[in-house]
Amino acid sequence: MEDSTETDGEAPRAALPKTPVLITAATKWEYSPLLKALGLSEEAPGRAEGTFAGRRIVLLKTGIGAKKAADALGGGFNPSDFGLAISAGLCGAMQKEARTGDIVADAREADLDLVKPLRETALKLAFPFHFGKILHSNIVLKPSAKKALGEEQRALACDMETASVRRWADGKTDAIALRVVLDEVHEELPSDAPEGEDAASLARFALANAASMPALIKTGWRSARAMKTLSRFLTAYLEAL
Repeated sequence: MEDSTETDGEAPRAALPKTPVLITAATKWEYSPLLKALGLSEEAPGRAEGTFAGRRIVLLKTGIGAKKAADALGGGFNPSDFGLAISAGLCGAMQKEARTGDIVADAREADLDLVKPLRETALKLAFPFHFGKILHSNIVLKPSAKKALGEEQRALACDMETASVRRWADGKTDAIALRVVLDEVHEELPSDAPEGEDAASLARFALANAASMPALIKTGWRSARAMKTLSRFLTAYLEAL
């Protein structure tokens, strides 16, 4: 695990070819801020396309979890059509140094020319930033599990979709996880959540789970702030490529 804190004094880096980029996000609350920041047009529900910083961008809302991500990517997307795939969104911290709002990048096996701009972007924006392993989890982990698995697996954070994005990429394109911390290692997310993202699902949940609403509202507020940070970082990173 490594923080970005200082420049390395290297010569200016040449711009990379303007190859297309695929960006995945699991939920409406991760997808929508990225859609707005990138200025893309929604071609179909959960799929947007456009040009940003001179390159074609495809933004895909996959749904939560490995299976939904795999199914979404398997629906007509070929890794060879993209120069980079980015698994974007929220993550849970598994180490105490990763705080809410910090950017986490897992760029294992990615081309160095794609990795260097991550550090450059963090320095330019002066955002808290960490390189580290993002561990896959099928469930929202309790604080004790985050701490134990973080120590055992030497993982910095966890999410539910990046592993599927890497499997889909299969060495045919580079895959990078670019996430923002929502819950710190000692924090527990609400155990209950709405079954869907539509207004009716939210209303039903509110009626049936009044006691859970304050915690859920607080989590939603923190999520929105975190995604605003990630959106700024992601757009600056794409501009730096």
